[in-house]
Amino acid sequence: MTPVSYPAYHPRASSRPAPSPTSPVTYVLLITVPAIVAVAALRPR
Repeated sequence: MTPVSYPAYHPRASSRPAPSPTSPVTYVLLITVPAIVAVAALRPR
């Protein structure tokens, strides 16, 4: 068997910037909006 050598890894530089991290406000809205809708739907009329 012969040893295998791989070329050095060089990550490609992307032309567009990385997406910004999701704001904490988005997470809060994703949790609270469905909860409010569910409570409103379950409220006795």
